[in-house]
Amino acid sequence: VLIGCDGVRSMVAPWLGLLQPVHSGRSAVRSIGVFPDGHGFEHELQQVLGQGIRAGFLPLSDKEIFWFLTFKTPKE
Repeated sequence: VLIGCDGVRSMVAPWLGLLQPVHSGRSAVRSIGVFPDGHGFEHELQQVLGQGIRAGFLPLSDKEIFWFLTFKTPKE
C-alpha cells in the first residue's frame, strides 16, 4: 500500500512506471461547499459556459454543493 499525494512527481513514480504529465490545455478546480443552514437550490446541475470557461454546481444534499470551474490554459 502506498499513501501519498505527490503523484507523478513522487520518488516512487519511476518505480511504479508513471510517466511525466502532458499539457492537456485545460485546468480545473473543484470542491464541496457546506451550508449549515441549507442552500435553497433545486437538486439539478447548473452550468455557465463561455470563452473557454465552464463553471457550475450540483447540490448533493440540502446542505452540500459540489462546485467546479474548468478553463483553457496556455502551454508554457
